[in-house]
Parts: sequence; C-alpha cells; structure tokens
Amino acid sequence: MFICHSKKVRLAAFRKGRTGFTLIELLVVIGIIGILAGLLLPALNSAREKGRAIKCLNNEKQMGVGLILYADDYGYYPPGREANVTQWDLCVGMYAGGKGDMLSTEARTALFMCPSVNLRNKGVQLNYSGNPNICKEVTPTIGPARPDSVRRPSESIVVADSVQYSADGSSHAILWGVNGSGGKPVYWNDGVEANASSAIPVGEDKDKAYETADPAGANFRYRHSAKQVTALFADGHAAHIHKGKVLDRNLYTNY
Repeated sequence: MFICHSKKVRLAAFRKGRTGFTLIELLVVIGIIGILAGLLLPALNSAREKGRAIKCLNNEKQMGVGLILYADDYGYYPPGREANVTQWDLCVGMYAGGKGDMLSTEARTALFMCPSVNLRNKGVQLNYSGNPNICKEVTPTIGPARPDSVRRPSESIVVADSVQYSADGSSHAILWGVNGSGGKPVYWNDGVEANASSAIPVGEDKDKAYETADPAGANFRYRHSAKQVTALFADGHAAHIHKGKVLDRNLYTNY
C-alpha cells in the first residue's frame, strides 16, 4: 500500500509540474491550424470579393441616379468625352457628391473607382467607361445623344467596368476599343438588329499600362469573381454580366 501510494504521489507531482506542451503537441496544433487556414482562406477571399462586387454594383446604381438627373436637366446624356472640356464622369459626378463643376476633375469622387481594381489607384481615378453610342464623343459635327434615342433602355449599357490602361490606374472615358459581333468598333452605332442576340468578342482583359491610342486599352474588364463585369443600364439598374455574355443589343441603340 505504501509503494502504491508513493507512486500516486510521484505521478501527481509530475502532472502538477507539467505546465506546457511538448514539441510534438505544438507541431500537431500548428499543423491543424495551417490546414484549417488553408481551407478557410479561399472562402474568405471569395467573401471579400463578393463584398467588393456588391460595392461596385452600388457605385454604378448611384451613377445611374446622377445620369438620369443630368439628362433631366439638359435633355441629353452627358458627353462621353469632349476634348479639353469635360467627360461623362465629371458631368455625373456633380450630381453624386462631387464638386458642382463639370469642367473640374474635382467633380469625380471615389464613386468612380472600382473596389476590385488590380492596379492601385493614385488619387481619385476613373475605373469605368461609357458606351460611346450613348455617352458620345462630342465634336463640332457630332452632338450628345438624347434619351429618346435609346429604344431599349433596360438592355442598353451606359457604363461598365473597363480596362485600366495607364500607370496611375485610370481608364479611358469611353469603351471605344470594344468590337461588336461583326468585328466593327461599337464607337459607330452601325449594329444591325439581326445580330442583336450575338455575343461581342471578348477583348484583352488585363490591367496594365497601354499606349493612349491603343484600342485594347478601352475594353471591358471582367475583374469580379467568376469573371463578371458590372454594368449600368440606361433605365438606371445595374447588373453583373458574365464574360462572353455581353450582346450586340447591349451596346447598339439604333434598333
């Protein structure tokens, strides 16, 4: 009985003196944590990107409100670009919290920056481009488009995620690098109704510094999860469109 009691005393003393983990136990715990982190990280990244995609969608919905207010005040859509004067985002920006001066870049707010861009924005940059058949490039011979010229507002894209072409992270004001299904640039509203349901070809889908005159630098950018582009339509709603699902009818307004 004495021997047995002595063993119990020594065992209790051993257990009492053991205040930490062994090296093997620590390695096992670290290994388990690593496995769990590896399993959870993709899901966490996916959840973060979904959040960014939702924010992008909300950005465009607010742009839609500004665009409708602008069209109500002036009777036409803002110019996609008017050389040395203004462009669509500055016109819309003054209705969306920016400075009330469409001649100043201060009219552009963080609303015009996509949260999923791959190149860091330096200052307040433009990460979206306008459909040149709605937000037209205004010249001495070409005027802005009137709202009644868009026959299918719920199907016609006005603004969408676009490729960042410059080192500072900004995009072209208009999507003049996008081609219709017939291979012609959508810059000219010469689409035919017979091709309305044909998909446009997917252009180069990269964020990098392009030459200013390179039309590849003015394509859609499918930067969101599952390769989606966020687009604002002429009726004011915004939606995600999967890569390869943008149709001629979404870009041409002449039918």
